Amino acid sequence: MSQSKKIMICCTIFILTLFVLIPAGHAETKFLRMFSGPEGGSWYPLGSAMMNIVEKELGISCSNGPGGGVGNAKDVNAGRADLGWSYTHTAYNAYHGRGKFNKENSNLRHLMSLYPGVFQIAVPKKSKIMSISDLADKNIVPGKVGFSGTVIAENVLKAYDITFDSIKKNGGSVSYVGYSDSAALMKDGHSDCYMAVTSCPQSTIIDLNFRPGIRILPVDDEHMKKVLELEPGLMATVIPKEAYKGLTGDVPAVGTVTCIVVNKDMPDEVAYNIVKTLYANWPTLAQVKKAAIDDSKPEKALAGARIPVHPGAMKYYDEKGITQ
Repeated sequence: MSQSKKIMICCTIFILTLFVLIPAGHAETKFLRMFSGPEGGSWYPLGSAMMNIVEKELGISCSNGPGGGVGNAKDVNAGRADLGWSYTHTAYNAYHGRGKFNKENSNLRHLMSLYPGVFQIAVPKKSKIMSISDLADKNIVPGKVGFSGTVIAENVLKAYDITFDSIKKNGGSVSYVGYSDSAALMKDGHSDCYMAVTSCPQSTIIDLNFRPGIRILPVDDEHMKKVLELEPGLMATVIPKEAYKGLTGDVPAVGTVTCIVVNKDMPDEVAYNIVKTLYANWPTLAQVKKAAIDDSKPEKALAGARIPVHPGAMKYYDEKGITQ
């Protein structure tokens, strides 16, 4: 064998050895994919703004696509997305394989908590629907399949001994569409109820309050207790009377916390820099959804977190003295 061939073989072996010895997680991250929420909500525009900031400041190509809390958790766990918007109770269920998750999604890690998510139930102001019980035979829109709000809708209705199937059997209907389409259905008279877990106030509900006019249905104490027994990760909250014109008082509602989850294999340095960069550019995000960002201060970054926190993010929180 010639000397040059020997040198070439040795070089090849050396390079292959480096590939084996260098952990995959330390490879340079060149692209990040986020799945957020539907158009018409807060998640999608904020997700796009976040990815624009990360791309600009960290030099990593980024994308943001639509999604839902349940589906996003599955996609991040499977590696189809690097970051996903969800809710803390949904992330907990996903991690432990509870509820809508038929297996443990153990690759999920908590990156940051954002603002409270409030489950809001709006009906036309002129309708005779005065209670959630009255939805037993109505045309409802709980959200898309894979939305956390759709799962919450099931639990809230179940507390009132109502299911999606029973609504259909009673002559009603269940339409699985996003926020914008849900609002359009109500405006056109094809829906009796708009349901969504989102920021409060919410733009499409404000729009519906203008036309055709709405009322917000409360979850009373008795049924709230049942909801929290069905899903312990949820919490009791209120829709403040200042949220929507026409409210005469705070409306009892089911709540949770919006969060962003990532895959455990995201390099620590990348997770650290994402968190650090986003919080450094918080005023820019406030230009997109001021109310939501005002409720998403760094000191609340671990609020409601019930799955392991990504070590890269935790390094930042430790430096800032942020605890649960």
